Amino acid sequence: MKDTFRDLFATQKSAADLIYHLDKSLNGGFGGTNGGVLAAICIDAARSLAVDRIPIGIDARFVRNFPPGPARVAATPLNIGRSLTTISVDISRSDGKLATRGTVSFVNASALEPVDIPGIPESDEELLHPSNGRIWRQPATQEIPLITTFRPRQLGKTSKGIVTASDTIWKSGSLQEAACIAADLSVGPPVAAALKGKSLAMPNPDLSLRFCSQTITPAYLVSTCQLAAMDQGLATTTLEVRDQGVLVATGISSTTCLKLSN
Repeated sequence: MKDTFRDLFATQKSAADLIYHLDKSLNGGFGGTNGGVLAAICIDAARSLAVDRIPIGIDARFVRNFPPGPARVAATPLNIGRSLTTISVDISRSDGKLATRGTVSFVNASALEPVDIPGIPESDEELLHPSNGRIWRQPATQEIPLITTFRPRQLGKTSKGIVTASDTIWKSGSLQEAACIAADLSVGPPVAAALKGKSLAMPNPDLSLRFCSQTITPAYLVSTCQLAAMDQGLATTTLEVRDQGVLVATGISSTTCLKLSN
């Protein structure tokens, strides 16, 4: 286990951009880096332009897949205000093509009135403990490396959706980055369940999260994902990411149910 999120990538600085080295262990089921990891990289890169500010949201668009290799990451400030900061982040592949575009929002905590109101309560329905969850099976036809890396495991189902726990693979910091990964990993199960075994590709081309808590980074996070709607092969899911019951992030994602090529 690495000490920090940045340590996972042997990151280096080029003339203008950061370079993150993404290996196969971060790949999902579609031959490229998991979208949650790419969204997390957007936040990590944006932090350097928003020092001492708190990330409050990300909107990530996964333009095309990212095969293992060096990622050129360019962060551009759209606005650095007294209270709010907005950073645009582009992640490009080694061939120069854009893979992900993210917009990350930050807030100056000193500009906020310190008012606390409890978040959406956790479901009290019975679930498996994360240490006893059912780790996803590797498909018979392909290897999905992130199953070994993040150990996603199903804890059960509640009225709010299917519940998935996943490990944080660094020791400290970057709670919001961890929430991106946990959220993205949880998107597939409710869509797959609704399709009842139908053989389709199900990539999610986007992920939008709003961050609700500033707790320390735990060993794992739990994400609940619910299918909100499916129309003409386009699914929309809603998400809640929690740490020991405390709401860390809430959000939404789209999933495209694609016909498999013959």
